[in-house]
Amino acid sequence: MQKRKSTGDRGLDRLLAPLTDDNKQRLFTVTDRIKQNLKQGSKFVLAADLSTVRTILVPARNGVTAALLIQMGGTGVEDIMTGEDNFLAAFGRPNTEPARLVEKIGERYELMRTNIKKWSVGAPNQGPLDAMEILWNRRHFEADEVQKVVVRLATSQGSIVNNREMPDVCCQHLMALRLLDKTVTFQTTHDKARMQDPAVLRQRAKVQLILDEELERRLPRYESYVTVTLVDGTELSHHVEAVRGTAQNPMPRDEVAAKSRDLVTPVLGPAICGKLIDTVLGLEKVKNIRELRPCLQKA
Repeated sequence: MQKRKSTGDRGLDRLLAPLTDDNKQRLFTVTDRIKQNLKQGSKFVLAADLSTVRTILVPARNGVTAALLIQMGGTGVEDIMTGEDNFLAAFGRPNTEPARLVEKIGERYELMRTNIKKWSVGAPNQGPLDAMEILWNRRHFEADEVQKVVVRLATSQGSIVNNREMPDVCCQHLMALRLLDKTVTFQTTHDKARMQDPAVLRQRAKVQLILDEELERRLPRYESYVTVTLVDGTELSHHVEAVRGTAQNPMPRDEVAAKSRDLVTPVLGPAICGKLIDTVLGLEKVKNIRELRPCLQKA
């Protein structure tokens, strides 16, 4: 008598049906190896084996699921972007403008409108640090020459960074670092020990953060104001209307490279970091993507 297949066996046959013979063989080889390892008492499965299973089975499962839905009478929508209950109707706002999806297609590239943080800190602090750099470039001053620093941020943004315990998020701490170091780096903004440094605390006491309702109303424009009052009575002020590194105020190439060096040099060293930057900036000349591999490995 022929053995009747279980429901599980029939489900497996249905799942494997769309696979090529090569993918079936790869799948069986991997699952046999996993079962053998488990039988031998191993509690671990190779990540590569799991990746193979997912790569083969997930598309197959999705295909079978789609076919079953159609078999059951599912019709879907006319098109993902059109027809009743389409994507825009489900996730768009009431005044969605579908035509903008193809506006300036082939002319405007969204990748070029990507925002890149100039400073390795919480987003609301980007504007105040921009302002401090601009003011210092306008007139060089030492930390001890400063009597007071007033920072104005939108209420929702300011509450995120107001006297926080994390060094890369706390606005007052970052302003103090900027006064002392004349810049901020990934290393200094993540050095929690300096939050207790008496020299930093003295400068931090000069910093006042004001939550501004008017700036809140201007969101999503992340504007900020910074006013530095010197001990001689001089006031230096700057209004940041567009944060450096945003599409509205993009960083030039040398600033992007400087940010990369700050992040990559401690990991890969200056020589490899420099080669990586040069290679990426000349990517159109790279004939084989493998040429990037030495640029991502520590010497």
